[in-house]
Parts: sequence; C-alpha cells; structure tokens
Amino acid sequence: MNKIIKNKFKLAQRKILLLLRGRVLHRDRFGLSYWLWTETRAMGRRESEPGTDDTGVLEQLKRVYTILNHTDNGLISVDVGAYIGIISLAMSHFGPLKHSIHSFEADELNYSKLKDNVYYSKSSSITIHKTAVANYVGSSNFTRYQDPGNNHLGLEINPSDVLAGVYKVPVTTLDFFINQIGVDRIDVLKIDVEGFDLEVLKGASQLLKEKQIKVIVVETPVTPELRKEMNQFLISNEFKTAYIVRNSTELNSVSESMFHQSDKTPLNMLAVQPNMASQLGIT
Repeated sequence: MNKIIKNKFKLAQRKILLLLRGRVLHRDRFGLSYWLWTETRAMGRRESEPGTDDTGVLEQLKRVYTILNHTDNGLISVDVGAYIGIISLAMSHFGPLKHSIHSFEADELNYSKLKDNVYYSKSSSITIHKTAVANYVGSSNFTRYQDPGNNHLGLEINPSDVLAGVYKVPVTTLDFFINQIGVDRIDVLKIDVEGFDLEVLKGASQLLKEKQIKVIVVETPVTPELRKEMNQFLISNEFKTAYIVRNSTELNSVSESMFHQSDKTPLNMLAVQPNMASQLGIT
C-alpha cells in the first residue's frame, strides 16, 4: 500500500512540475496521449474530455476509419489547420497500419507543439508541413493572436482576441500538393482554419471534380449565410452532409435550428460521398 501511495505521489509531483513548465501530458478516453500547453484552449477541460473543442469529431472519425480500414491499398488523410495535432494523432490511432497522414500548420508556435506531439506519439504515419493551405499557391500574411487557436491566414482582425503579430507564410493548394507528392486522392480530409475553410476546398477543385475526396470534416462557419454557402458547395460536389453534434456520437441533418440549442451547437460538418452515407446514417 505504501508503495502505491508513493508512486501516486511521484506521478502527481511530476504533473505539477510539467504544469509549472507550461505543459502536461494528457490521456483521453479514446486512448490518445498528447501534450497540452497552458495557453491552449484544451488545457482547462475535464479529465474525461480530450483536448479538442468537439469530441464528436473524434467519434465520427472513429466510425469513418472503421469503414475505410478495409481498403487494401492503404489510406491518405490530410489535416489542414492541425493546431497541436490531436486530430492528426486520432487519424493515426483509428486508421490502418498502411496510412499516410499529412498535417498542415502554418503558425510557428502551434507547429512546434504539433511537432512535439507527433514525436511523442512515435507515429511513423504523420508528416508535418509548416505551410498554409488555401485556393492559391504562393505566400501570404498570417495573423497571430493571444489565443493560438484563433490564428489564421490573412489580415482580417478578430475583435474578440488580442493581436500578437503578423508575418509571412508559404501557401499551397490541395490540388497542387497532392499532385506534388505523386498521389491522386484524399480519403479523409479535415479542415479547421478559422473562417478560411471554403478557400481550402476551392483549392481542391480538381480533386473534387474527379471525386477523389471521400470524407470531409470541416469547421462550421459562424454565420447562417456562410453555413448555407458551405453546405451548397459540398452538395454541388455531390456530397451528403450532416452536422456533427457537439461532444456526442450523434449526427443531425443540416438545419439552422441546431444553432438554437446551446448544448448541441455543431462546431463541425461531416460530408461524405453517397456510397458511404447510409453506413454513417446520413440521409
């Protein structure tokens, strides 16, 4: 008994020391382990929740990979706006052994944290890129805030946060990148780039035209007009869409009524090709 108490004390002591240094190791209910930093949004969440704004995304990714893992030639996943890497790690965790994951994070501070988490995970599937993704190839200004989760491409100012700096970053498109690495498809695409999500999709016009993206998880736009535009864009590319219910295993039809239920506000949308829709319960 004394040995158990001593070990628990040592573990608590280590957690306190790491917290004082600005980070702590977290293990969530999906079996993922990763570093959280004091300045990240996830740090103050309950121990039962993973360090992401929406556990519903992880629930749906788990379901998606259960369906796709039977593919013989492996999978290609892309995480645009990888932040500190939780979704990338989930892709690696839920996906097959033969799996190529490309994680994009343009912010240098978030990129450093992403790099730490990928290194700690020892995943050989994840390749990280310090590059922004949009609908053009070149470079652009990148705006950083006090809350690193609000950082984004361009110069538009978020009035709810404190500006921390602006600098130049390289920019690519998904069409250009996928052609550059010599593959022809994306099996699972996740996008969370603080309001520039539709631009990322427009930069995948060739992939979308050729029906070479199977599954998309994308952050829900903040206004009804932008939500409608996003949904129409996905439907025009022959996707079936649904809202991922926050912190739940549920999917709901795309409706503005969801935004009047604070406990179910959907932060993300799931879009899949028609042949997968029924397996996921999307009508």
